[in-house]
Amino acid sequence: MTSVVFYNPLLDYLSGQAANPHGFVGGVVTKIWASYFANLSGWTIENTKVKYDSNVLDVGYGGGSTIKNLVDLEQNMSIYGVDISEESYKTAVELNKEAINNGEVKLAIGDVANMSYPVEFFDVVFAIQTHMYWDNLQRGFAEIYRVMAADSVLILSSEKDKIDYHMDNFKTTESLSKLLKEIGFTEVEEIKNGDWILYTVHKKVD
Repeated sequence: MTSVVFYNPLLDYLSGQAANPHGFVGGVVTKIWASYFANLSGWTIENTKVKYDSNVLDVGYGGGSTIKNLVDLEQNMSIYGVDISEESYKTAVELNKEAINNGEVKLAIGDVANMSYPVEFFDVVFAIQTHMYWDNLQRGFAEIYRVMAADSVLILSSEKDKIDYHMDNFKTTESLSKLLKEIGFTEVEEIKNGDWILYTVHKKVD
């Protein structure tokens, strides 16, 4: 009985740190992420067509590994990132200091549901291992849709077991696709690699 009493609060605490890393533990978590998610990030980018000279947004950049992988492509992209966590910002800035200093990367602290970017600005938006933690999934996707240019793509990828654990209503491809199409997205493509899942979500405007 004692183990049950302490187990749930611990899970709640760890879930809270995953959603919004903060304090000393949050700083440690983001540094672990910078390494842990590098492979998922690399696989995601390998399966995404990113054109030269694109405007790219990384939503929930965590430890900054996706930002670094995008910089390493050397495709003259303008790379932006938004994350709700100050600790994520500190870790991602440290990992991408040179690219930030030369103006290639611009990172911000903010909420996906209320971003300050202009309408129809981004050619590609990445959201890796993050959407299951958003406070309001529909508002987050609607705001991403607002800042995406015509004929652009949203790339969602994650470990499938995290989706299964954290999401009650949108853990299947069918339920997620229905929500995205209600917002205005036109097509959702899925690929898998073991426990990894990737959705390419199209915004096509005539």
